[in-house]
Amino acid sequence: MDNNRLQAHSISELWKLTTNLLLDKGDKKLNHELLNLIMVLDDFREDVDFDLSFRSVFGDERVDYASGVTFVHPTGDDYGGWEYKSVIEGKWSKTYWGRMWNWNGEFNQIEQSIKRLKEKKNSKTISISIYNPSIDGKKTQAGIPCLLSLDIKPRSDGLYITAFYRSMRISKSGYADFKGLVELGKFISYRSELRLKRITIMGSSVHLGSQNGEMVNTKKLLGMI
Repeated sequence: MDNNRLQAHSISELWKLTTNLLLDKGDKKLNHELLNLIMVLDDFREDVDFDLSFRSVFGDERVDYASGVTFVHPTGDDYGGWEYKSVIEGKWSKTYWGRMWNWNGEFNQIEQSIKRLKEKKNSKTISISIYNPSIDGKKTQAGIPCLLSLDIKPRSDGLYITAFYRSMRISKSGYADFKGLVELGKFISYRSELRLKRITIMGSSVHLGSQNGEMVNTKKLLGMI
């Protein structure tokens, strides 16, 4: 099943709506998979109670580690410059975030995007790549990043960010994915002085997880919120 669209006003609401949709309509033979699912966030309010509930079920590591894959807040300011880092070393140097700010060890895509946004033009050509075909194209599924790219559209009413995922495991990782994208969006919004209007997530394969009691924990969390 494909071509579904969800819209939510918080990260927690989007996680809940997506998980319930997958349980209801997803292909049970493929971990409740839906193809070509569009998930829209048009408000970015914090939900402390959900965060505590998620951590109580899945643990802190899932949120903190996975969020670091997508975004690590740089330190500094526009006057003295910004210092970028990745807190997760190893194969993702290689993290999504590492590739955003240090592509091939030589190019900061985040700063370039912000520079373009500060021009205050209705550009259609501001994009950030994560998938590297010269490296990832030689690997099997386990070695290919789930997040492939970001597209950024500045418009008169604000900043629109679209994230393209080849695969999303919502049950255990979705909350961290959403959270990391929101934090990244807020940083770009702050630096470009454009209001963050909408984050759209397009998932080619969106599904749940079943290993290590993940499905049981997913339903447990749904019952808590």
